[in-house]
Amino acid sequence: LEFDNTAYFQGENIWFKAYVTHATTLERAPSGVLYVDFLAPTGQLIKQQKLKIVAGQADGVISLLDAGTEQAREKQGIVAYPSGFYEIRAYTQNMLDFSPEAVFSRVIPVYTQPKYVGEYDRSHVETDINNPLIEKIRGKTKVNNDKINVTFYPEGGDLIYGLPCRVAFKATGSDGFGIDGKIVISGTKMNFGIGMGASVMLDAALDSAYTVHDGMGSFIIKRDGNENIYFITSDGERMRVNLPRAASSGYSMMTDMNSDSQMQINIWRTNDCVGEQTALTVTCRGDVLYFEEIKDMENSQLDIDCSEWPVGVCRVTLFNNDGMILASRSIFHGSSELSSPTITVNTDSMSRQSLDKEVIEFRLTDQEGNPFRDRFCLSVRDATDYGGGRTDNLQTNLLLSSDLRGYIHNPAWYLESDDEEHREALDLLTLVQGWERYEWQTMTGQKEFEEKHRIEESLTMNGWILSYSKREPVSDIGVYASVIPDDDKTLFESFDYQTDSTGYFGFNISDFYGKGKFTIHIMSHKKNGESKYETSKRIRFERADRPQPRPYLIQETDLRHNTNQVEGYKVDYTDYDLTPEQRKKLGRMLDDVDIEETRIKRRFIDYDTFTSFEAEEDAELELDHGEYTTDLFGYFLERGIRFYSEDENLPVESNLSPVFYVHNMEKLLTQPPFDNPLSIDLIDVKSIIVFDKPMYPSEFADLIPLMKEWVRKHAGTAPPRVPCGEDFYMWLKSSNRKYTLVDIQIKNDRELLFYDEIRNLGKRSTTTKGFTKPVQFYSPEYPDGPIEGTVDPRRTLYWNPNVITDEDGRARVEFYNNNFTRRFTINAAGITASGVPYILNQVW
Repeated sequence: LEFDNTAYFQGENIWFKAYVTHATTLERAPSGVLYVDFLAPTGQLIKQQKLKIVAGQADGVISLLDAGTEQAREKQGIVAYPSGFYEIRAYTQNMLDFSPEAVFSRVIPVYTQPKYVGEYDRSHVETDINNPLIEKIRGKTKVNNDKINVTFYPEGGDLIYGLPCRVAFKATGSDGFGIDGKIVISGTKMNFGIGMGASVMLDAALDSAYTVHDGMGSFIIKRDGNENIYFITSDGERMRVNLPRAASSGYSMMTDMNSDSQMQINIWRTNDCVGEQTALTVTCRGDVLYFEEIKDMENSQLDIDCSEWPVGVCRVTLFNNDGMILASRSIFHGSSELSSPTITVNTDSMSRQSLDKEVIEFRLTDQEGNPFRDRFCLSVRDATDYGGGRTDNLQTNLLLSSDLRGYIHNPAWYLESDDEEHREALDLLTLVQGWERYEWQTMTGQKEFEEKHRIEESLTMNGWILSYSKREPVSDIGVYASVIPDDDKTLFESFDYQTDSTGYFGFNISDFYGKGKFTIHIMSHKKNGESKYETSKRIRFERADRPQPRPYLIQETDLRHNTNQVEGYKVDYTDYDLTPEQRKKLGRMLDDVDIEETRIKRRFIDYDTFTSFEAEEDAELELDHGEYTTDLFGYFLERGIRFYSEDENLPVESNLSPVFYVHNMEKLLTQPPFDNPLSIDLIDVKSIIVFDKPMYPSEFADLIPLMKEWVRKHAGTAPPRVPCGEDFYMWLKSSNRKYTLVDIQIKNDRELLFYDEIRNLGKRSTTTKGFTKPVQFYSPEYPDGPIEGTVDPRRTLYWNPNVITDEDGRARVEFYNNNFTRRFTINAAGITASGVPYILNQVW
């Protein structure tokens, strides 16, 4: 995904462009449906978009406004999502058959709203590291408690006693970012790498290897077990470190990419391995580039012509006749010329004045300088960068970072030049963070590949029929279904399918946007030709399969290492064409005092007073898994919500009992099973609100009107679910205890299911989502010049996911500036039909 900006503020829009390619060729992939998930800092899925892929591309927008449930909107309207670190991930269904790391994932910082409109520099990102849901859903973020950490990475994977080996290392601080320093080794003979592919034998008792880039360096060693190893920082701090344990038997491999066209590989083996049949292969994005059997010698050297290899991360693997990996590493094959199209930009018509019309002209040419007709995405924004130094772009993502594990600080730096410094840094990066994203046993035929998720060329509804008790696939079951889109009732489609040996069924659905009603049931066929409805089987939908939320890397939430700020440029907000009085009148946000005063009058309007739960959607997800829905007691437990009953041993302020307000639309539900709130089945619930702060009954009296009305009509009867035996109105008025109010909205009567319907997992009526409706970027216009009193705080001034060049390779865009931007960042990215990415990143 390419984004319009690097960081966002509450209430803004995240505009993005998606490129869906074959990993091997980078050409357009056949998938027609892209899923884009927006996840909360805790890891919960907030919203999912389903985008139509055309010619390998799609685009969309994620609004940082929380429409919430209908129940929540009635109380607070549409509000901004809170500040924090959110995650955006993107994938096709077919990608779920592979490693979870194949899924695109980006952490997005969302800053607090400025106190004054446009004063972004005074905002910050709020974090809630103590939220128990983060560790429960995402998993625990690995934190290095040591001030300095040095990790070693032997080339090929292992150190072998008596065999030479290049060992890469990375030194990081407690924040996970690289630090400068040197490795000092004494007590043995060492070889230390000097430049790419060169080394020198040193007999001195004390040898050093310095970091080259981002805390990374390397040395060559023949391990004998008598080494003393230290790391010394650039400030002179010294600490002892240990190499990985060495083996007495095995192989050592050293690889050098001497140039774009030549690779040299040296292989050593211990005496006991002489005679073992071995071979070496080189792959790039899963495609085999080279294969050769290795001669049975103690030392072998291969000189390989790689001039025809594609640009990108390659994997060199040495293995034996049983398919066992003996040595393996990643290495980057570059090119002095990436042979990609070039975008040039003409900014002569840009004034950079407040609210002025700006014009930018682009020209796209191929590697030979000829005009090139294509489409690319374009973002023009204020040059002030609030991101965390993440400079991944279309080129680095497809060619570099997608094949490396972990966080790469400033990945664009590695591809910005082809000199010796950048080549050596790339080599170290692939040694330190290289991994095999393609499973070796599957690639070599030792393990059968299971295609569980088919390629979706259009909208689909897929799943499996499983036995009731053992949940095993059931074949030869008739599956019948129908779809009616909400926006076009005339588009009715019906389907039938006979399950295969895996219990699989799948329907291709005609394109529609928005939502639709999907009905499905299953029937078994007897030998005598009779058919019967199946109620003892389970339907499991493929849409229940989603990537698991991942823990954040510590570097992804550290905004102190932003290296992308434009030197010498800082927004001067006093440069608005407004007087101070006008700015305060038009652009002033509520200060702290006003917020506190406002809460007294409209206590439950502010965002942080309650949490809203999409119970109806959560119930659908449980049913999608082919499982029964839980009751509210289990639902609350899964979300880390604990309600405490009265306990005389606890202080009054610590003993916070819940008050359940259960209703549907206009009537309070007092009959079983709704009179016991925690036993209500989730399938009957539309939405839930749990108020964050415990309150006295007098404070939430206006929030339970149906309960008060019920008590009025049933005078003298103890009110339901009130944790107090006192007179209800007296309790509301004078109780000195605080309670947690839980507002439970039940579905309409006609939507409630009978018991037999709830227990039948072989029939389902559900909502299915079509494609997400496209949204066009809006930018205001000032054709008659600046308007007095206008405050235009836009940071992204222009966004177009599909700028199309003409037959001369030219394109022209027009937009209006905001009040304060005087320098622009211009970002463009595209990819040719043959799979060659190209980018533009310019500050003007």
